[in-house]
Amino acid sequence: MMKTCKLLLALFSIASLLAMLGCSSTQSGDQAGSVPAAQSAAAPKTIVFGTESEVEMINPVLNGDQDVDTLLFRGLTKPTSDNEVAPDIAKEWTVSTDQREYTFVLREDVAWEDGNPLTAEDVKFTLDTLLNPATNSPIQSDFNEIDRVQVLEPHKVKITLKDPFPPLLNKLKLGLLPKHLLEGKEIHTAEFNRKPVGNGPFKLKEWKTDQSIVLVRNDKFHGTKPQIDEMIIRPVTDPNTRLMQLKTGEIDLAYMELNQEGSVKDTDPFTALQITTVDYRGILYNFRNPLFQDPQVRLAMSAALDREALVQGVLFGKGQPAYGPLQKSWANDPAPEGAELRPEEAKALLEKAGWKPGADDVLVKDGTRFEFDLVSPATDTVRVALANAVRTQLKPLGISVNPKPLNWSAIQFDKIDAFMIAWGSEFDPDDHTYRVFHSSQIETGLYNYGAYRNDKVNKRLTEARIEPERDKRKDLYAEFQRELRKDPAFNFLVYVDALYGVSKKISGVGNRPLGHHGAGVLWNIEEWTVK
Repeated sequence: MMKTCKLLLALFSIASLLAMLGCSSTQSGDQAGSVPAAQSAAAPKTIVFGTESEVEMINPVLNGDQDVDTLLFRGLTKPTSDNEVAPDIAKEWTVSTDQREYTFVLREDVAWEDGNPLTAEDVKFTLDTLLNPATNSPIQSDFNEIDRVQVLEPHKVKITLKDPFPPLLNKLKLGLLPKHLLEGKEIHTAEFNRKPVGNGPFKLKEWKTDQSIVLVRNDKFHGTKPQIDEMIIRPVTDPNTRLMQLKTGEIDLAYMELNQEGSVKDTDPFTALQITTVDYRGILYNFRNPLFQDPQVRLAMSAALDREALVQGVLFGKGQPAYGPLQKSWANDPAPEGAELRPEEAKALLEKAGWKPGADDVLVKDGTRFEFDLVSPATDTVRVALANAVRTQLKPLGISVNPKPLNWSAIQFDKIDAFMIAWGSEFDPDDHTYRVFHSSQIETGLYNYGAYRNDKVNKRLTEARIEPERDKRKDLYAEFQRELRKDPAFNFLVYVDALYGVSKKISGVGNRPLGHHGAGVLWNIEEWTVK
């Protein structure tokens, strides 16, 4: 009995000593900045983002607008919650009296994730690369007012313009590239595009083709450090599969189809978040086709379209009628009274243009039937539904529309009759106007798909992008929009709200108006929290 008591006492003493040592070790570790054992053992805070398509490369100069790029790369400026300009890597700047010289002072605490400092040399390298014709950047026209970029000091750079260019500060949110890793490399084939080294809130951990991209928090980031430890980007191309995976919790964030909101239950682990956008849909006409040369024809179709019915029937009420490309911008010129459905005016315009009913009630002129294919991306259910609705709405007018869903790989813009277009930018009004409607962008650009030409539109867009005063810019954009109403490049249909499935474990998603196809949902990712 005595031996047993002594044994128990000895064991108790040893246990007490070990506990004291453990406590002492923990306290010492805390003072040295280590993480308590219970916290370090906790699972990382992870978000799985189900994207509509696979990310082929990560490079802001080659991609233009891509949400994933903004996670790894940041620029001189950044947009605020109301889409105004704020400093980012540039902590301050000055503008010359003639508004042709911008001098930027960079933060000195910004580093690439490999530890190299970010300097003015990186700014010059990025912009010179973008402006190089061999780069063929999709956003080159956004920067073609830049004449030269000069490094003044390691953290000071000057950009000289050909003309005053107020959109410049907004466009300099473009993510910067590291000169020390890309200089002398062929930008399109560089290994960097699959193994990027950035300066943003996250950095690449792993990239499995056709499976996932794993990003982790970049502790060298100069801004607010994200509270999220890990972001997994997973391509889920089918919208029904995305919905199913939101329900099972396999993904935490995904773009949803508008008709899927009714499938969301209170018991699901996610909610459907509706966010307003500047994202419009319209009928783009191929002006290589003689059928669309007469503006009266396009005006007639515009007058015959019931946009409110499209909002309710196709968008389930999640959007607004569209009458122009700047409807959500400070530069908007409101559509005139009576811009909505006008069927009698539509008939009169067609008759004036020489179109008469044929034997099967389809309009005919000089032996040509008023019939055309309306192409839409087969994977975009909203655009396919809009094309079908347009066919129904234009049929009473004697116009035969053949909806034609095609895979993107089969769409040739110079060959098709018409296309269900999608555009819209939440930033400066120059963003999706000059590159979309200016005739210089037919050959040298990428986005004037329909080969639209209008000298007055060209003049107003050019003047508006180089006019220093906002009030005068607004007047010029108003004249542009009025000319576009007389000679439409598109028949504008609807603005589409974005619907995102967001896990209930996520909070802090910002409610800023989003861009084309819901782009920009990650704009305030540093403020998101995960339970």
